[in-house]
Amino acid sequence: MKKYYRILISALLIASGGFSSFDAVAKSVKAERNLIKEGNKAFADSNFVEAFALYEQALVENPSSDAALFNKAVTLTHMANEDNRGTANDPRVKAAEIFESLARTSNDDVLVEKSFYNLGNMAFREGDYAGAIDQYKGALRKNPDNLKTRQNLRIAQLQQQEQEQNQDQNQEQQQEQNQEQQQQEQEQEQEQNQDQQQQQQQQMTQSAEQILQSVQNKENSTRKKVQEQEVKNGGRSTTDKPW
Repeated sequence: MKKYYRILISALLIASGGFSSFDAVAKSVKAERNLIKEGNKAFADSNFVEAFALYEQALVENPSSDAALFNKAVTLTHMANEDNRGTANDPRVKAAEIFESLARTSNDDVLVEKSFYNLGNMAFREGDYAGAIDQYKGALRKNPDNLKTRQNLRIAQLQQQEQEQNQDQNQEQQQEQNQEQQQQEQEQEQEQNQDQQQQQQQQMTQSAEQILQSVQNKENSTRKKVQEQEVKNGGRSTTDKPW
């Protein structure tokens, strides 16, 4: 960290054209360092809003401070809750943007490693195990000896395997349910067709019975009329019998 501040002072002196503004630069660096310390203390006391404000002030003193920027991102992850999840004010979104930027551009290998590590943890909490695996691998590329990162990587890999197995089981269950539903629909369709055929047969039977009954009624009516006519004629038939 001391080396970082020496480099920063030298760079600022060169940019300012010499040592004429040495006191101003040293004052700014000291202010940045003190603000970060105060922010870290507030963070340790779980005063995340205060810590965030102090890190912001440190960035005002030095907008290129990777340390203040990293601490700001970590604080944002602790300010997140279920109420702001998925909203435009979700602190996790801004925190992820900062970590991704540091992982790409920071010259501090420790901060790069920690940025990857935090991105892995964030992805893991969201159930994005494939994303978590990629981020943990990024952290291990910077520090292959970090056992905690290796442990998290292994856990993420196991969770991914379980997730894939559950997805396969869900797909199989869904297929079985679809097949059962199709079979039920086919059985219902067959039952409906059988019911329709039975109804048609009943209708045909009823129609035939009605026709027969109508014919029978006509015959009975005709027979009755003939009988009545014979009675009128004294019991004699008025028709000739065929030869």
